[in-house]
Amino acid sequence: MSSDFSNSSSSSLRPAMTAGAVTGCLMLFSSRLPFAQIINLCVFCGGIYYGIRIYRNDSKSNHYGQLFWAGVQTAFFSSVIIAFAVYIVVKAVNPSILGTYLSVAEQLLNSSEIPKEMVSQTMERFRDILSPEFLSFAFIITYTLMGVFAASICAIFHVHSDAASHS
Repeated sequence: MSSDFSNSSSSSLRPAMTAGAVTGCLMLFSSRLPFAQIINLCVFCGGIYYGIRIYRNDSKSNHYGQLFWAGVQTAFFSSVIIAFAVYIVVKAVNPSILGTYLSVAEQLLNSSEIPKEMVSQTMERFRDILSPEFLSFAFIITYTLMGVFAASICAIFHVHSDAASHS
């Protein structure tokens, strides 16, 4: 009985893992292109749409909840790929990038109307928590939450297109 559950569980994750890996890699490659943020957003949403379509075709399901969950899983797996790449870049390739980020943040805070004491306290907190691990975790959370929004829309299109094809 447990082997049946593990087989169905792993087979339901396979489309999300595949689409997530493809999406994450495409986002990494497209991050060096002009208009990278717009392109990455399109690739991300397209990858979620693709992951839902693969899941729908494999499982023959058109239930909104299952399609939505497949999209969220796709977003999560792509965010893990991106977070891993961010971790490697920040930890090994360019460790000074965090220092650059902190100095820019400090300049922005100093140019605002915030009292100097509050600026120094804020920067101390930033220095305490900002690390490659924290940054990677933040990427996972951010892209997964963005994926929730994108999956909710993409799942609607898949349920609607499936209902229209049966009419």
